Amino acid sequence: MPRLSGQLCIALLGSYIEQFNNNSEKRVIRFHIGSGVISFTRSDMALLLGLKLGGVRTISDDQLAGDFCRRYFGNKQVVSRQDMISALEAYNHTDPHIAKEDGVKLALLYVLAHGLLGHQMSRPLPEKYLKLVHDIEAFNTYPWGDDVWDDLVTNITRSAEALNVCDGNRVAFPGCMHVLQIWAFETFPSLANTGLCIIIQGRETVIPRTLKWAFHKKPSMEVFCDLIFDNGEVIETYLLLNLHVLIR
Repeated sequence: MPRLSGQLCIALLGSYIEQFNNNSEKRVIRFHIGSGVISFTRSDMALLLGLKLGGVRTISDDQLAGDFCRRYFGNKQVVSRQDMISALEAYNHTDPHIAKEDGVKLALLYVLAHGLLGHQMSRPLPEKYLKLVHDIEAFNTYPWGDDVWDDLVTNITRSAEALNVCDGNRVAFPGCMHVLQIWAFETFPSLANTGLCIIIQGRETVIPRTLKWAFHKKPSMEVFCDLIFDNGEVIETYLLLNLHVLIR
């Protein structure tokens, strides 16, 4: 997954995000681009990240799951991303008294905490996910797309509001803002045409789409704004896929 560009996020969030008045509108995030409106949808997000949408989101309160949490995080009520890193570093796969599956569970939580739910070290990992990972099969079949989207909608709205208050200075980007960046790469051809992002050779049609992009430059927000908002050749490209492949 390409590194996150805060300047690109600021450029997009500053373009105004419509407020959500009902649940149906929460499936779409709208940006005012030039004289029109471009939509980033829940289905777009699922395609970009390769996540399942739809299904049961209940998590059982298993006693054994609690044992796993206590084994690596003690009696902490809140587990931070730094706690997750420390637990993974302390895991000893050669210890015969430690279950081999523990390493897999810790790795899954790490990917979840540092990829799908954002990258801020201070942000806690929801307790329900610590319980869910005890059952790896349930973890793998969980509709992560729904959770990641709900979290993204909440955090994009908060970040946009904060951007208006602080005038662009020191805005935090919690949530999976990487997917917003990849959506911009897919949607605004000018970003790739000018070399700000590149398609990795051999990955032109790969799914999830986030795996096809590389991003190494550090352009200013003004450059992004010029390419996205002021460039008359910028057009919206639609993300196409039969979404039934994501309902698995």
